[in-house]
Amino acid sequence: MVHEGDRVAATGRLVRNDLGDWFEPALWIAEPGGLERRVRPVWQGAVRAAGADFDAVTGRFEKDGLVEDWAAVTGTWSAEQLRVERQDAPVPAPAAHARWATPPCPPPPGGWPQPSAAATLSSPITSATWLIPARPPREPCSIPVWTRQAVLVIAAADPAAVEARLRPQLGASLCVVPSRWTKDQLDAVRDHLGQRWQQWNLLQLGLRHGEDGQPHIAARLVRVLPEIAAWAASLPPGIVALEPRLTRQEMTEG
Repeated sequence: MVHEGDRVAATGRLVRNDLGDWFEPALWIAEPGGLERRVRPVWQGAVRAAGADFDAVTGRFEKDGLVEDWAAVTGTWSAEQLRVERQDAPVPAPAAHARWATPPCPPPPGGWPQPSAAATLSSPITSATWLIPARPPREPCSIPVWTRQAVLVIAAADPAAVEARLRPQLGASLCVVPSRWTKDQLDAVRDHLGQRWQQWNLLQLGLRHGEDGQPHIAARLVRVLPEIAAWAASLPPGIVALEPRLTRQEMTEG
């Protein structure tokens, strides 16, 4: 959570309009093609930006007295606004989905095989995802060659039921782990966030999985408000991941 006086950093859009200067995180908004470019109105979750230099940005666009551009900004959070102290070129957003290569189950003899059949998932399953572990070739060769094998990793409230249903279809390509959460628990967290989408200025919300196969609810948002932090602290650790776009910047010596 960002507190008064914290040094913060974020990448997003700087906007100057008739109400002042603003900063908002990257928002993926599609607009009809063929229209003349304009400065898009500021999003309701934008924060005020003091000290932004609109003449020292790359790709500055101005129309009808409004100005916008994208930048990576660093500054101080004070009086509910971002006091910009440094501007740099925008930082590319991290990949939305990780590519995992290590299933949480021990590999069968000979390694993970290619699955031979698709499976129909059922109610005991909390979450499922395909992992593609890399494995070395069976025969020595002078040039490293890696084959790719798909493994279905399932987190289940009842692992035995899933094993009984899917092991005959998938054989050694199946990895089942006990789920830390029930489907109802995950749904309750997602519903709580969804009901506060505008109030908490959420950008994105959904179910994700870790490399250990465990599911969690991930929420991207502008910043973590005190009430959000208090709610998250009341939940079982690991069931929700808050990903704020305005984050504290750790001070480094030197």
